[in-house]
Amino acid sequence: MVDYYNNYSSDVLMTYDGHKHLEHGCIKYGDALAGICYMLDIPYEKITERWPKVSKNEMWIGGNISEQLEFLIANRVRDPGHILEIGAGRGEVTLLLTKLGYKVTTIDPGRDFKDLLKYTKNKLFPNQDIEPYKIINNTLQDAMLDYNEFDTILMVESLEHILAEHFDPEWQNITQNFSGYFIVVNWRSYHPIAVGQYAPPDIHCRLTDDKLYDNMSYNHKVLVRAGSHLCLDMKTPSEEGGVS
Repeated sequence: MVDYYNNYSSDVLMTYDGHKHLEHGCIKYGDALAGICYMLDIPYEKITERWPKVSKNEMWIGGNISEQLEFLIANRVRDPGHILEIGAGRGEVTLLLTKLGYKVTTIDPGRDFKDLLKYTKNKLFPNQDIEPYKIINNTLQDAMLDYNEFDTILMVESLEHILAEHFDPEWQNITQNFSGYFIVVNWRSYHPIAVGQYAPPDIHCRLTDDKLYDNMSYNHKVLVRAGSHLCLDMKTPSEEGGVS
């Protein structure tokens, strides 16, 4: 059994690559910013045009949150109504989306999640009154979410952290009740990710590969599929599709 509560405590999350970006004053370009771009209908190529170093090294650290905000505001096409971020970690993506003026429900099971949100806000947006619409400090399978409430679901480096037995029933619920953009991102080059690859097997506990993405894409419009990046337009809820 995976211990979601303790696996994603602050002392663990402060060792991850995202924390290095946070300390520099920005969010990750190759996955976090990319995921936000997809929900706003901004192509990945816009990122690499603005920050060419990302095309050479998707883990590049540079720039700052103000530049990223300006970029998103200048290029956004789609405006989500209500966003769900699943597995928010330190909360930088959720807070950036909130700063952009979007309604965001954020869920993460880590024991220090609320404290991490405060820490991240002070790093990226000091002395600013920013708080997500709703904070759920619980596991996905226990959150009892109503997916009809959302028009955008974002998972940044989180799908491989949730056991199939916990995620798959939620996916069935999503396919039956959700209408909107469903987005999964990791580093593009991190695909596939085997159980125990890049992290211990209780952290990277679910295989994410093309077979999984094929299943998730079934009966839905694929807007983006490149390496680990997947953006689906699930306009018509369907009882079909699923994971195996």
